Amino acid sequence: MDIKFNQSVIKISNRLFAVLKQAIERQVVKREVSQITFNYRDSSYSCDAGGYHPVEIALQKDQESNSWSLLYITDFCYYGHPYAELCKDLDFDFETEFFMGVYTPPRPMSQPSVKEIYNLWQDNFLSYLEYGAFDEIEVNAC
Repeated sequence: MDIKFNQSVIKISNRLFAVLKQAIERQVVKREVSQITFNYRDSSYSCDAGGYHPVEIALQKDQESNSWSLLYITDFCYYGHPYAELCKDLDFDFETEFFMGVYTPPRPMSQPSVKEIYNLWQDNFLSYLEYGAFDEIEVNAC
């Protein structure tokens, strides 16, 4: 399957696209699939011990152009004491082009500060992948 990606308001690195493309190819995703969700987890991550935050990335296929667009990238973490809950820490919504952080109001992804946050997140995420920090990686297609 030839996989093409659409660009977004934030510059997505070619390395991230390559990682997603490899994951799709390993799963042998069928042509009729219209959405793919990637889940990256560090099984040792907990509210007490810390670790690498779980990440979810979703793509949607444009049926006309046969290319893929990012729907969202969400980084989760534990918040609250003494009963911590897994919550969205960073949420990049590419459909609405808005970013939300756990303690910040929604902001347009076109803002320079949001682009900086995204670039930092992306560099860290790719480094964690290279390091092998995520021992549970799932690709779900529908």
